[in-house]
Amino acid sequence: MGAALLSGPILPGAMLLLALLAAIPGLVSFVRSRQAADEVAKRLVRRSPENADEPRRNESRIGRAVMGLADNAAPTEGQEVNAVRAKLNQAGFHQKNAVSRYFFARFVCVVIPQVGLFFALPYMSELPKYAPVMASIILVLAGLAAPGKFLDMQIEKRRQACSGGFPDMMDLMLACVEAGLSLDAAVQRVGEELELRHPIIAGHMRTLSLELRAGKARKNAWRAFADRMGIEEAGSLATMLRQAEEMGTSLGQTLRVFSADMRQRRILYAEEKAMALPAKLTLPLILFVFPVLLGVLTLPAVVMLGSVFE
Repeated sequence: MGAALLSGPILPGAMLLLALLAAIPGLVSFVRSRQAADEVAKRLVRRSPENADEPRRNESRIGRAVMGLADNAAPTEGQEVNAVRAKLNQAGFHQKNAVSRYFFARFVCVVIPQVGLFFALPYMSELPKYAPVMASIILVLAGLAAPGKFLDMQIEKRRQACSGGFPDMMDLMLACVEAGLSLDAAVQRVGEELELRHPIIAGHMRTLSLELRAGKARKNAWRAFADRMGIEEAGSLATMLRQAEEMGTSLGQTLRVFSADMRQRRILYAEEKAMALPAKLTLPLILFVFPVLLGVLTLPAVVMLGSVFE
């Protein structure tokens, strides 16, 4: 009896209690930060306090509390935080509080399923005694991995979009440089042209243009551009531009060769997908087409044999 109770409602309840205790430092940090923010807001209000509070009128009190908890209940420094911030940037989440909200999402994905499991324990009495323990462990692991898996899917989706639009970007870059624009001006112009067709690449190029205008070294800016985009083509372009700048070769000719290589790579990728299609269709043909064809061919013989034996 005691073992059944230990494996039943006690262990998930203990895990829930530990999760709530782990959230106490974040809650304390949230309360302190909210108090400090309120004090700063009171000091900044001068003549029209109703205008200062106007942006908050459209938000519910619960929504502000949840967002404030997400923004302040997570660490903001450290190696792990920097790695998460880089991953969020690659996934397209560039907000200031993206890291805090990511950790808050991980906390919610772990705690909420445990609460649901705790209330579902009375309905799991007919299951084996180790089922609640195994379900609790699986839910914890799934809750910890779900936000990271979502980020990986977003990063892969953006990389595929960037890889598909990269040859178009190179063609526009070549056209702008051969028309007489400098490389920095070509970056700004291409970013404007790609705003509708390839918005992800346009965002990367807009950031690159701002870095170049701010005075960042060209090779460093292009290397950061390649790191943000996260595809092999961008890294090759950054290396090629650095070598062209160091050796003094013609930028237009270099971009022409690279653009032709990108178009050829797109053609080869399409041919690869087309050649892999028959192998991918083999299993559906065996599962769906072959039984139907076999039935059509053998059905007349079966009918004739049936009539003969009658």
